[in-house]
Amino acid sequence: MPEAKNMSYAEIQKRIKDMDAERAVLEAALQAKRGEEIKVLADAYAKKLQAGGFSISEGINALAPYDTTKARRSGVAPRPPREVETGTTYKNPETGETWIAGAKGRVVGWLQAQINAGKSAASFATDA
Repeated sequence: MPEAKNMSYAEIQKRIKDMDAERAVLEAALQAKRGEEIKVLADAYAKKLQAGGFSISEGINALAPYDTTKARRSGVAPRPPREVETGTTYKNPETGETWIAGAKGRVVGWLQAQINAGKSAASFATDA
C-alpha cells in the first residue's frame, strides 16, 4: 500500500471507496460470526440447564440480573415534583381564601396560577 502523501487526490478517493466497501464486508462477516457464537453459547447453556433439571425460562430469569441494558419506557414523561408541601396551609392574598395541601390531588387553581407565573408556593404559606 503506497503512503498517502505520495498518492494523488483521485487515488486517495478510490482507496477510501475501496476501504469503505471492505469495511462493509467485514462488518457483515462480524455480525454473522456474532450470531453463530451466540447460538453456540446458548446451546451449551441450554444443555447445562437441562442436565441440571432446570427449564429454559428458569435460566433466562436467572440471567436477568446480568442484563445491563435498560428497559425501554413508554413515552410518558415522569411527573414533576409537587411545589406544595403536604399539610401546609396556603393563603390567597387577594381573597383571603385558604387551602391545606393534601398528600394527593390537585393544587388549588389560584395557587397553581401563581406557581405557573413563576412565584414560589412557599411565599403563600401561612404559619397557622
